[in-house]
Amino acid sequence: MLDISPQCRDDLIAHARAEAPRESCGLVLGDDYAPCRNVADDPVRSFQIDAATILLARQSGRLRAVIHSHPDGPACPTRTDMAYQAEGEIPWGIVALSPVHGAELFFFGDGLPIAPYEGRVFRHGVADCYALVRDWYRREKALTLPLTPRDPGWWDIGQNVIEDNLGEFEFDALGPEAELEVGDVPLFQVAARVINHTGIYLGHGLILHHLGNRLSRVDVLGPWRQKFHRKTMRLRSMVEPGFL
Repeated sequence: MLDISPQCRDDLIAHARAEAPRESCGLVLGDDYAPCRNVADDPVRSFQIDAATILLARQSGRLRAVIHSHPDGPACPTRTDMAYQAEGEIPWGIVALSPVHGAELFFFGDGLPIAPYEGRVFRHGVADCYALVRDWYRREKALTLPLTPRDPGWWDIGQNVIEDNLGEFEFDALGPEAELEVGDVPLFQVAARVINHTGIYLGHGLILHHLGNRLSRVDVLGPWRQKFHRKTMRLRSMVEPGFL
């Protein structure tokens, strides 16, 4: 989570509400929120900030986050959000407006501090099973695993996000009968056509993982291995620094 002042938070949420049903957009500059004009062709469905505005903000050295709203959900980044955030590297914040839950603000991006492994509230694309694996490898092994932009429900349309991501890196696939080592990444298939869940093996029969709509936690691996385990990915070797 990006540490912003209460006033900044109030200002960007007020802007999101004022612009609805259009998507609001703006920038966090230091401790302040700077609202921007949405110049997208269809501001109800997307947002765009003038490139010159972004450039000036970067040059000022005060740019901390790019903000936009989801006036009608979802309360998670879309595939497009994830792609553009990763390309620009600056953290993004989204204000999700809901008649039931009100305004919900969250931030995402590798530039943010890594949250504690356990007790994370689930948010697809931000705090989910693959995000937890990426964060563990970033902190414990100083390796940044691939990030595939994805929409919720990717497993229902046959995408194989987790396995494909790890396959891009130096991971070997081991059969379900292989003896596990600390840092292994077991892959599970849970009520889906493809592998759709993963975690980190911690040793002593324990796995760190994050199920949908639950807090991230450490569990006994046994029941998961018996019912859902399909294969295990193991890092082959440390890669050259220039590859990261």
